[in-house]
Amino acid sequence: MRHEVVLTEAQFEPKLVGYWSFLSLIGLTCTIIGIPLLPFLLILGPPFFNRRLAALHCQLTERSLHIKRGVIFRSEKNIPLDKIQDVGMVEGPLLRKLGLVQLSIETAGQSSAQGAADASLVGIIDARAFRDAILEQRDRVVGAAPASASEPQDRAGSNSSHDVLVEISASLGRIESLLKSSE
Repeated sequence: MRHEVVLTEAQFEPKLVGYWSFLSLIGLTCTIIGIPLLPFLLILGPPFFNRRLAALHCQLTERSLHIKRGVIFRSEKNIPLDKIQDVGMVEGPLLRKLGLVQLSIETAGQSSAQGAADASLVGIIDARAFRDAILEQRDRVVGAAPASASEPQDRAGSNSSHDVLVEISASLGRIESLLKSSE
């Protein structure tokens, strides 16, 4: 990864350990096979979830959002700010009870299912301020980027969309006449 200036780094709530423990407890309780595993969760869960919390990092740089997570299966994700479409906030009943917020980052061209987030971060301390920092930096990056070919251009510099459609229609007419003459 190339060196970028880190603008801010997210800090995560220690309450996240309790949230993960509760979710695991509910998941194991809902399955017949999981009920005998509850003592293992109660003994091994807190140290594992503390390591998981320690391994969770999120940095906002000048051009991207860099997310690292995982204890057993480690993953790193680098999301360019100009690809971020939205940063949503979710507060379910359990999250609200624990004072936690989930940030969901949606990007352009994401390959996940409709409505699913490209990245999801739970338990960021002062999540609203971190979301605002992401969106402000994204606006700076997008505002500084050169205009792309898909953006509308002024009529003096190039063809308008109407002129392009007229050219396409004329080309299709020529192709149609060539096909008829070759029959």
